[in-house]
Amino acid sequence: MARYFVLIGDLIGSRKIRNRGETQERLRNVLSRLNDKYADMLASRLMLTLGDEFQGIFKPDPMLLRLLDELYISSPHPFRMGLGYGEIATAIDPQMSIGADGEAFWHARAAIDRAHRENYGGVCHIYFSGGNERSDSTINTLFLLSETLKTQWTKLQRETFAALLDEDIYHEDFHQADFARKLGISESSLSRRLSLGHIKIYLRARGEITKLLEAYDESAK
Repeated sequence: MARYFVLIGDLIGSRKIRNRGETQERLRNVLSRLNDKYADMLASRLMLTLGDEFQGIFKPDPMLLRLLDELYISSPHPFRMGLGYGEIATAIDPQMSIGADGEAFWHARAAIDRAHRENYGGVCHIYFSGGNERSDSTINTLFLLSETLKTQWTKLQRETFAALLDEDIYHEDFHQADFARKLGISESSLSRRLSLGHIKIYLRARGEITKLLEAYDESAK
């Protein structure tokens, strides 16, 4: 049976959001854009479900974490998420994941429940569960370390990371001079942004997580 990654997310402190309906609509638009951009990766489209939760089903793909980071950058409100891996026992509707079930969903729900309990003082809002305790622990440690870096980004560093994504850069080795020219800044200014935000370290950690997730999928075949 094929295995998938399932994402379950929810807006943090959603009941206290002013203009909650407007925020939900903005999130719905973000999910729609990502659905179109990453259509080949999606087994079932990202969608809002009950309340302020959203979910989607993904085929194994090395671009998964990039999609999640684009969601992070674009979301109108902070959110937590659980990422699960495993089989799905029910038929998959490409348009909506409501009603689908199986171990990938059980693992995703366990992961987001952990994100509720163990966020290290608001530092880490993502966990992974795939049923292999040792591999899960390594992946979640890398998530914790990289998320800790991300919470320390200034607005400028966050904008720089968003610009990297816009330029299709999601790895630590890229031509800084070219990227600096596109930003209209000096290479030394770009280097300071990258260094102070530890952005290349963040990208390296995300790359290592991607390798571990790919190995997870290969070992299950």
